[in-house]
Amino acid sequence: MALWRGSAYAGFLALAVGCVFLLEPQLPSSALRSLWSSLQLRPAPPGPGSPEGRLAAAWDALIVRPARRWRRVAVGVNACVDVVLSGVKLLQALGLNPGNGKDHSILHSRNDLEEAFIHFMGKGAAAERFFSDKETFHDIAQIASEFPGAQHYVGGNAALIGQKFAANSDLKQVFPAVTSLGLNEQELLFLSQAVSGPHSSLSSWNGVPDVGVVSDILFWILKEHGKSNSRASDLTRIHFHTLVYHILATVDGHWANQLAAVAAGARVAGTQACATETVDTSRVSLKAPREFLTSRSEAGSRVTLNPDEPVVEWHRDGVSFHFTPVLVCKDPVRTVGLGDAISAEGLFYSEVHPYY
Repeated sequence: MALWRGSAYAGFLALAVGCVFLLEPQLPSSALRSLWSSLQLRPAPPGPGSPEGRLAAAWDALIVRPARRWRRVAVGVNACVDVVLSGVKLLQALGLNPGNGKDHSILHSRNDLEEAFIHFMGKGAAAERFFSDKETFHDIAQIASEFPGAQHYVGGNAALIGQKFAANSDLKQVFPAVTSLGLNEQELLFLSQAVSGPHSSLSSWNGVPDVGVVSDILFWILKEHGKSNSRASDLTRIHFHTLVYHILATVDGHWANQLAAVAAGARVAGTQACATETVDTSRVSLKAPREFLTSRSEAGSRVTLNPDEPVVEWHRDGVSFHFTPVLVCKDPVRTVGLGDAISAEGLFYSEVHPYY
């Protein structure tokens, strides 16, 4: 029926435009283009039956508050001003011309900034780097801050702490002191590279981080540096987030309600980026891999994504994994502080076992 209805609409459209040409041959071409544009059939926005709509509905059913709520809250303060503007326009304002991309672990000059920007932009990946030259950094920051249309937000960059430890290659200073970590794809790879962990030969991610590779690194961190009977460490949970999917990895016996927690973290990624209270399926898209392996270093399982059951769970030698895709905002309004919001939302819906 829908096919015949669409054909009838198309036929009526052609007939209407043909009559206009016949009766008004001198009608300006701009008017004809306007008429055609107004009548042109457009695909309907994603609705409840779309993969995005089904996934959002499944999240709503899965996300429940933990039976045991948090009783104590620790507040950390780390404030700065985030300046948000087009990176390409900033490079133009700095008088830099497009060239070859190159990664720099530390930025020393404007040219280093240009090369690092082009390198990571070409890969579609985020990156954070330390700028060693104080005066040059302040000049760039001032130009960015005064650029027309630049937006200013109060923010905090706790990710630099993780990168600082990774640069010092001393993970043992970090893991015993924390219970849960929130990491993006760059931070996760930095940690593995710092101490020659699994897949540390990768210089950077090539597009969407491979789920099996991410799973291997998360497993290694928790098995080698997480809490155990023979190790003085409190680390039992890692919330990994990248643009198109999230994974929660936990040491068995310490956390509950992680299915809801990973779904809540992924849901807030889309709603905050789009600045909406609930998921607007017309403004988001499902870009996660439809199939993936749960490991690349051993015989992992092959998983096919089902929007009606969006959280996938698997286990590996005392570590549990919960995976869910993200409904990516097509036209993001604000991404500053998104990682903090994801980690906080995931923790809010998490439950710590009473004896922990």
